[in-house]
Amino acid sequence: MTLNLNKLAAVLRRLKLDGWSLILQERESVALHLTKGQEVETGIAAVRKQADIAVYKRFGGRLGDARFTVFDDDERAIRQKVKDALLICASAKKPGYPLPKKQRYADVKLLDPVIVAAFRKGVAEQALLKKWHAIAAAQRKQRGIGLDAAELDLAVLRLSVANSEGLRAASESTALFVECFFTAAAGAGKARREQEIHAAATVSRLADLIPGKFVREHARRARDALAAERFGRVQDGKIVLSGDALRDFWSPHLDVSPAVFHASAIAKYRKLSRYTFGKPVTANTMFTLLSNPLLPFNPASSAFDLDGVASQTVPIIQSGVFRRHVASQRYAHYLGVEATGALGSVEILPGDEKTEAMLGDGTVEIVAFSSFVPNTVSGDFSAEVRLAYVRKDGKRTPIRAAMFSGNLFKMLDAMRLSKERMVTERYAGPSRIRFDEGATLAGF
Repeated sequence: MTLNLNKLAAVLRRLKLDGWSLILQERESVALHLTKGQEVETGIAAVRKQADIAVYKRFGGRLGDARFTVFDDDERAIRQKVKDALLICASAKKPGYPLPKKQRYADVKLLDPVIVAAFRKGVAEQALLKKWHAIAAAQRKQRGIGLDAAELDLAVLRLSVANSEGLRAASESTALFVECFFTAAAGAGKARREQEIHAAATVSRLADLIPGKFVREHARRARDALAAERFGRVQDGKIVLSGDALRDFWSPHLDVSPAVFHASAIAKYRKLSRYTFGKPVTANTMFTLLSNPLLPFNPASSAFDLDGVASQTVPIIQSGVFRRHVASQRYAHYLGVEATGALGSVEILPGDEKTEAMLGDGTVEIVAFSSFVPNTVSGDFSAEVRLAYVRKDGKRTPIRAAMFSGNLFKMLDAMRLSKERMVTERYAGPSRIRFDEGATLAGF
């Protein structure tokens, strides 16, 4: 079976449709699953290729569309799927919009030549094993730290987009994903206590994951979590986010931040957005937030979206004021604004405070949540804290058993931003952000 972009496009052109679009994705990968004894339990090498096709039919000023997926370019099968899709178009009519035309794309650095060479030479699994052995060696140097199950995945991703307006776009990217479970233990017999810490990272280049640093950071967290005290009170304000917690707050793994959702053209079109162009989102003039899909070697970056629209950095909020929507081709047309391409990392411009000035006595610094899934419409959230630190008399004490809750929009006015910056997947901005209003930490 084959799946060729040019052949698929030729088939669709011969059908003389009102319009069509085509997304061809290929993922070449190797994955390792490891047991508690650090032996490879399974090793999987795979190449997955699929084409997602949309066909369009016009009904006056209305447009019907339907989508289907194919795994080979057999013309007879595609013709039948198109015939079925055209029947669906009649019941899926919406206001019409034009498909994007041919355009220029930014040269976004997304490809690690080391990973590409490993796949080309047939040694990708060995490259992944080498990274694993370095992680395991670093773990063995950590006294009292166990390494339970782990999973590693190395991939080259190829994406091509085409449509009936002559648009063509193609990109390649690479990714390394690592997930481990580290355990700290103390005591013996019935007095033995254990604490497990989940550690995960996604990077675009092999060299960007440094095993020693990765292990040391999470070994320290495991020890601190084991020694953590219960947070037996309620605190309003003086709450600082850093590390994984800061990334997840602004760019949740399973959804978008409320700050970004309300900037989306689809939210505005559906009358869900609380933002008005040119009006303040917050009185905090230090707050500038962007969508940046052009950060080099960032897993959240891309040169174009799945419609083939060129990605660009979008200043969503500037000095506290709403400035631009993040818009797909369809909803950009509906609102009469410019399409902005793919959503990228949330980027926040740094502030003017040094970190030490933000971490005085009485502050609680949250470094990791068990999960963070806010209500994208209201901005409300409630998240269990996996690990945090209380500062008192110049000392830092780890805590657990606490719930962080509040409303993002109520927190912005009294938000403080550090000068120091960090960049991870999905987030680039101040390495510490402090909230003094609208946020509560409650023990349980």
